[in-house]
Amino acid sequence: MKLAATLMLCVFLSIGCANKHYSADSDIITLKSGEIFTIALESNPTTGYSWSIEEPLPEILQKVSNEYKPYNTSGNIVGSGGTEIWIFKAIAKGNAAITFQYSRPWEKDVPPIKKELYNISFK
Repeated sequence: MKLAATLMLCVFLSIGCANKHYSADSDIITLKSGEIFTIALESNPTTGYSWSIEEPLPEILQKVSNEYKPYNTSGNIVGSGGTEIWIFKAIAKGNAAITFQYSRPWEKDVPPIKKELYNISFK
């Protein structure tokens, strides 16, 4: 998991993103109010699975965007997976937690196959 997070960070740095990036291995993400940050999660929507936020976002946090970026593969291999990129903005001081769940949206009585928790502190 740490290797994948490091590879994702390298991908972000190579495309010139100016905001901060975090993986689930981070302890507490500490930011200043108004800062923008990115959470990148490995994903493969060809399996029907995608990431969603488990609970409504806390009021001190604003979702800017989220999108899926497939991995660069030779020959455009179908089903190779990629990364879901979630961008947020800290809009007020305080502490928050975001829990992501990896599931198939149409499977209502099936628990997610993965969960990732991020603890955030806005100064």
